[in-house]
Amino acid sequence: MNIKELYEKIGGNYDDVLTRLMSESFVERFALMYTKDSSYETLMAAVGSADICEQFRAAHSLKGVAANLGFTELSKAAAELTEQLRPQNKQANPELVNTVKAAQQKTIAGLAEYQALQK
Repeated sequence: MNIKELYEKIGGNYDDVLTRLMSESFVERFALMYTKDSSYETLMAAVGSADICEQFRAAHSLKGVAANLGFTELSKAAAELTEQLRPQNKQANPELVNTVKAAQQKTIAGLAEYQALQK
C-alpha cells in the first residue's frame, strides 16, 4: 500500500493534503504523526465527564487536525459534532459521537496497516 492508497482506504483526500504539504514524504510524515495526537482522547474524556465546553473544544480541535491532514471522513464527522456542540447548551449527541468513533477507528487502523507494511 502506498500513501495515496492509505488515504483512499480511510476516506481521505490525498491530493488536497499534497497541495498543502507539497511532497509525498511530508504527507506521510504528518499523517503518521496523527497517531500521537491527543484530540480524540480528549474528546472521549470530555464526553465521559459530561463537560460540554471541553466537548466542543476537543471536537473542534479534532476537526481541524483531521482537516489539515486531509482525513476527510474523520474531519466531517468531527465537524458535525462540533456544530451540534457549538451552542454549548447540551451534551454531545451519542449518534454523532459514534460516527466520530467509527471514523477514528478506521483512520487509526489504516495508519497502523500502512506502518506495518512499510517495515
